[in-house]
Amino acid sequence: MTGTVQRSLARAGMIAAGLALACALCEISLRVSFPGSAVGAGTECRITRDPRGPLTSVFTIDPEFGFRPVLGNRLYSGYGTLTNAYPAQKRAGVTRLLFVGDSIMARGRVVNALREFYGTNRFEYWNAGVESFNTVQEVRYYLKYNAAIRPDHVILGFHLNDFETTPVAFYDDAGNLVIHAPDVPLDRLNPWLFRHSYLYRFFAGLRTGRHKDRDALAGEVTENLRVLRDRLAADGIAFTVLVFPLFKPVPEWDADERDAAKRIGGILDVLQIQNVNLMPPFEAALAEGIQTQETPGDWWHPGDAVCRRFAEYLGQKGLIRSLPVPDRQ
Repeated sequence: MTGTVQRSLARAGMIAAGLALACALCEISLRVSFPGSAVGAGTECRITRDPRGPLTSVFTIDPEFGFRPVLGNRLYSGYGTLTNAYPAQKRAGVTRLLFVGDSIMARGRVVNALREFYGTNRFEYWNAGVESFNTVQEVRYYLKYNAAIRPDHVILGFHLNDFETTPVAFYDDAGNLVIHAPDVPLDRLNPWLFRHSYLYRFFAGLRTGRHKDRDALAGEVTENLRVLRDRLAADGIAFTVLVFPLFKPVPEWDADERDAAKRIGGILDVLQIQNVNLMPPFEAALAEGIQTQETPGDWWHPGDAVCRRFAEYLGQKGLIRSLPVPDRQ
């Protein structure tokens, strides 16, 4: 009997060793074949892989929302906003606007157009846009950093690619910041294993069918917007969401893009959040032959000309209600 047990244990040990070796070989193979990849479990955000060198001086890890800009330097203030000349102390008679969003806000064209339209005498334009942020990150970033400036009106930009979860962010062996946007909410993953094991990423991708769980991601976005809505209401702060289109003709949108646009509208309706869909001025500009893209072929970012149209449209809609829309004649 003892000999039988020993042989069984030996076979079990050999099987375990074989499985361990197979896993190690698969891990090595995936690392060699797909360096830096999420291997089907998500998408790498390549914002930090700048060909001019690593951007670790610009972005850093934040455990609450993956990553964020380094604060308190020439780019971003300690409040998480792009640096400006405004005093931290609020001024009587001046409405403090805070713009929250991703790269559309961060690049400043929308904010600049509104500044040109409304003027600077009675408004401050604080910009908390961050390249590659999504709605979940934007809400948590506001709560942790932006809220300290006590804005009078928060204006959040919502783009069709904002249905994302908190990313997995870590430093690789070379000290580079690596960011992955998973296809499912982060609470369904083990971030430590995601960081260290390509094989784990591979099987995580298989579990999700290698496509985004859009319902779950939309649910997470909805909950975070609800949190922000309630916080702003409690603080007596106005809240508006700007819904940006893709900057290409609607017939060229694919099914996922159309679905995202529909989801955004549904979420804002359910939450009863004031919002302005910028599709009408975009389509009018397109029909008039106005350049709508920041650079040709980039359908994610608007150019200056269409941003001026957005500002005029938002003025007509009464976006900033605390003061009258200026006379444009």
